[in-house]
Amino acid sequence: MQRKESVNSAISSHDPSALAQHLMGWLEATAYLRVLPTLEKLSLPRGVIPNLSAVDLREESVREVADDTAMAFCIAAGLNHDHDAVVKLHQLLTKQMGPLYPGSSAIAHCLQTIDPIVTLDDAVGQALKAMIEGKALDPKDIWNAGLRLLQRLRSSNFVQELAPILAQWLRRQWSAAIDQQRFNLVRPRTSIPPIEAALADPTNDQSFIAALLLASADAADIEIEADYRRQLEAIARRA
Repeated sequence: MQRKESVNSAISSHDPSALAQHLMGWLEATAYLRVLPTLEKLSLPRGVIPNLSAVDLREESVREVADDTAMAFCIAAGLNHDHDAVVKLHQLLTKQMGPLYPGSSAIAHCLQTIDPIVTLDDAVGQALKAMIEGKALDPKDIWNAGLRLLQRLRSSNFVQELAPILAQWLRRQWSAAIDQQRFNLVRPRTSIPPIEAALADPTNDQSFIAALLLASADAADIEIEADYRRQLEAIARRA
């Protein structure tokens, strides 16, 4: 938990030096947790959390955790248009572990052009690339980025840290669209009131994100597929 808190803080503040410092400890902790049930089943002592070897760092399970962590950092940085933080993290981790460091795949998704876009990480990475490069996003871009980022963070170890950041970003984007870019919205007279109703919810969580996506679809000229609509409606309902 202490190692997770250190990584949480680095992600939330998009501090590349802090993440580079604490990433290995987090990878070691999660690797240890995966073998802990076996130790307990065999009645073996827990012992200390062991260090990871160079061979360990090539294991798929370790790299999946590293990619999730690096992508979480990129999401936090991208939603705050912090290009330098992503580049600096890449430089620090490359210096520490070489160009194929754990997490390098996630960061490559956000710094390199990917075409065609096939996977969810492809879509998320390219949306973040546009943000950190300061490109202007139209309503459809904002809507699609919001959906893909919501999908990605829901499968992340850092969902609690990322959901408020995404919610705040979407709140800013749609507030600005209503105030300054009505000409970019489809049928603003009828499409803006549902957005304003969604924005009236002060809670920055997954339910707010889903409700705002549902409310803004018409303004962005998005036809939501039935499966996606059902998923968003379920997320939008708070227990």
